[in-house]
Amino acid sequence: MNENEVTRLIEREKKLAKYDGPDKVVTSYEMLDFIQADKTAVREVSLKSHIPTLDAHIQDFIGGELTVVSGKTGNGKTLFAQTLTATFVKDQKQCLWFTFEVTADAFLGNFGEHMPAICMPKELRQSSLDWVEDRIDEAVLKYGRIDAVFIDHLHFLVDMGSRHNISLEIGKVMRRLKLIALHRNLCMFLMAHQKKDNLDNEPTNDDLRDSSFIAQESDNVFFIWRRQDNPSETTLKITKNRRKGVMNVKVSLEKIGHFLREPEYRNTKTWNDRD
Repeated sequence: MNENEVTRLIEREKKLAKYDGPDKVVTSYEMLDFIQADKTAVREVSLKSHIPTLDAHIQDFIGGELTVVSGKTGNGKTLFAQTLTATFVKDQKQCLWFTFEVTADAFLGNFGEHMPAICMPKELRQSSLDWVEDRIDEAVLKYGRIDAVFIDHLHFLVDMGSRHNISLEIGKVMRRLKLIALHRNLCMFLMAHQKKDNLDNEPTNDDLRDSSFIAQESDNVFFIWRRQDNPSETTLKITKNRRKGVMNVKVSLEKIGHFLREPEYRNTKTWNDRD
C-alpha cells in the first residue's frame, strides 16, 4: 500500500468514525428508542377483517404490509377484496381502488344498495407504477389519508409485451408496491392470477402465476376458491403470513347478500351484516 492509499484509508476511517447520517450504525438500545419515537409520531394503521377465524390467526393488517389474493378466475378474489373494503369503511378507514379487471359501473354495482365511500381514479392507466404512486399521493392530499389500497390485478401493472424476463419484471413491481406501502404507512392488497396448469388441486404459493417473487415479496398470501357443487360456499386459505408465521390455515366463507361471511358466526355479536 503506497502513501496515497494509506492517506485515503485514514481519511475514510476518520469520516466514518464521525458519521451521523440517517443510515448510521447504532446499538440495539438506540434503535429501540428510535422505534418508540416513531410510534408516537406516526399514525398507527391496523385493519380488522371482522372475519373471526381470519382475525384470530393473523390478528390484523398493519401499515406497510403487502397482501396478495390469488385464485382461479371467477372464484371470489374481487368479492373477498370488496368484502374487506366494506368492512374497513364501516370501521372508518379510507380505501383507494384501482379496478382494472372490470368497469367502474360493474365494480360499484357489486356493492349493492349500501355502496361504501371509497376513492378511485376516474380513468385508469396500465403498466405505470409512477402513475399509481401519483394517484395514491393525490388521494392522501385530497382526502387526508389512505389506509388501504386495492389493485385488481397485478398483471395490469406489468408490460406483458416487454422483451425482458417477465418474472424479474413482476419482481420489480412487487418490490415497488411493498416500498410504497412501507413509505406511506398503508395496507396494500393485490389480486394475482393463479396458474392454469394446477386448477384441480389445492393451491400453494408455487401456483402463483409467472413469478416466485409474488410470494417472496408479500407479507400475506391468500388463495380463494369456490365449491364446484355449491358456488356460494368459498374457502380462503392462508399460505403465507410473515408476521405471525401462519401457514395452510383455511377459513370457510359463504356469499350472503353482496359479501362473504363466516357462516358459523352469523348469529353472534361478531357477525357484521353489511346489507
